[in-house]
Amino acid sequence: MSQSHDAFVHARLATWQRRINDTVTTLSVPQNENESPGLVPVLEQLVAVYNVSTGLVADLRQSADSSLATTGPGRAYLVQLTAALAHSNQAATHLSTVVTGLADLHRAASQPGAADRAESLLDVALGHAAALRSLRRAHHALTRTPGDAQQPSGPSLLPTAGEQHHRAADVSGVHPVRRRP
Repeated sequence: MSQSHDAFVHARLATWQRRINDTVTTLSVPQNENESPGLVPVLEQLVAVYNVSTGLVADLRQSADSSLATTGPGRAYLVQLTAALAHSNQAATHLSTVVTGLADLHRAASQPGAADRAESLLDVALGHAAALRSLRRAHHALTRTPGDAQQPSGPSLLPTAGEQHHRAADVSGVHPVRRRP
């Protein structure tokens, strides 16, 4: 029975890896920093990430209620799915930030003020980059060997530049405030 569970887990992991990879390829970031993506493509990207998250939840529920959850490979699989779900939800959050930035851009387009436009463009670029990182982490959570799945799937040991900036702001007690016109 263990071999059939191993084969099932391997097949399901390959399916999720492919689905997340396909979703990563749909996240396109504008090549020109002054160019912003359209709202509809970003909403479609958000829907794609949402669909991955929904599928992961469904697979988690089904696998947790099956006999697979009582086996070692099954428990490791559930841990990997949980980590991938956490990262895909983070990607959805970041894409929501992109949508907000794009809405700000459209609103700022009707008003003078290049500073608001630059801030919104930065929000869009950073949101896309963060969403891509989160989806790559989700993919990585599914590519680890089952023995590695027991390790925490938190952020990497080396912080990114954005994380360093946030940590510096947290340490100083000063928190950035986003201004709205």
